[in-house]
Amino acid sequence: MLALSDPDIAENGGGHNQKGIEFQKNWAIVKMFALKEKAAIDFLLLFEAVQDIAVLDSSSSPTRIEVFQVKKKDRTEWTWASLTNLHVPDDPSKKGKNKVKKAKPLEGIADSPLGKLFASLSGFKTLESSGSFISNAGCNLALAAGGNAATSLPVPLSKLPSHFTDLLQTALDAVQKPGSVKSDLSRIRLEKVDVPVDDAQTYTIGIVHKYLDQVSPTHAGQARSFVESLLAKLGPLGAKTTKATTLDEMRSRHGYSLEQLNAALGDLQQTPDVDFYLKHWLEQLGKEGLAFWEVLQIRAAATAIFSRKLFGSSLPSDVEISTCCDAWLGRNKIGTNLMPAFESGTTHLRAEFPSAKMPELQAHFLLKAIEQCVDPS
Repeated sequence: MLALSDPDIAENGGGHNQKGIEFQKNWAIVKMFALKEKAAIDFLLLFEAVQDIAVLDSSSSPTRIEVFQVKKKDRTEWTWASLTNLHVPDDPSKKGKNKVKKAKPLEGIADSPLGKLFASLSGFKTLESSGSFISNAGCNLALAAGGNAATSLPVPLSKLPSHFTDLLQTALDAVQKPGSVKSDLSRIRLEKVDVPVDDAQTYTIGIVHKYLDQVSPTHAGQARSFVESLLAKLGPLGAKTTKATTLDEMRSRHGYSLEQLNAALGDLQQTPDVDFYLKHWLEQLGKEGLAFWEVLQIRAAATAIFSRKLFGSSLPSDVEISTCCDAWLGRNKIGTNLMPAFESGTTHLRAEFPSAKMPELQAHFLLKAIEQCVDPS
């Protein structure tokens, strides 16, 4: 099956700074929506379980797995040495011009990014497997047919010049476990992606906004809150250290599936475009005397409430306050001027929930009022 207990396959939780973690999560969301646009029938993403990220073609009965090293780089491109821990081999076409260099131990490949990818693939006996080294920075490696991997489309390692592939193959053979299938250089690709390190979330919001604008234009304005909620959902999946020994455990602790993504998108499409209406209601309240700093506090509280609701992590107090809002709104009407109902309703909530923060109560009231006015059914 997945050979989940194999230490060469499981991610060891290497050191990632926060920027690197955010880069990985945002790339994963971009990957999910790319798979959706390709009409994937199913998928399951695993975080920090099989290298950085892995994608199975099914959440229940997988037949194929893609393994990814997803690494951010702040400066310069990746080099042969940083990818393999090997020396740069002599180019046979430049005889007499090569500088004498000290060869590095072949065993160094085992601790390199590419070495870890190959080790992962070697553990899968029944699944069709492939891998990619993903980064915001290109890999500065010349290609056998001309050009450079840093400026090309995704390229397999088998496309490198023969003196590089021969050394890489020899090093991989030297550290391979007895009985393992010979490493196939065509199964690992190098890929530069457009996700920026310093503002990965904004890029991801743009991708999700474009998708929503195509399939549900009235909800495109909720792309930011959707991405923020999804990032919060994915975070714990890469932080769980308890070892999983079955696919079910792996899916539960480290996985996010197409089914879960579709459910979240379905909930989004059944929810009024809260952002759109909230913006206009707050603008109206501002004209009626609500201070600008109160508007900012309410918007922040509303975003948090909506995010919790969208991904099924609402607090007990969310439910209680919402129920109280429904009861008040059922007895009272909202007129052309919003302020009278807004002040009366939130004053009632403050009496019922004295320990709650006022912006939280105000946000709850507006969200429920918008929900009832837009969808009175």
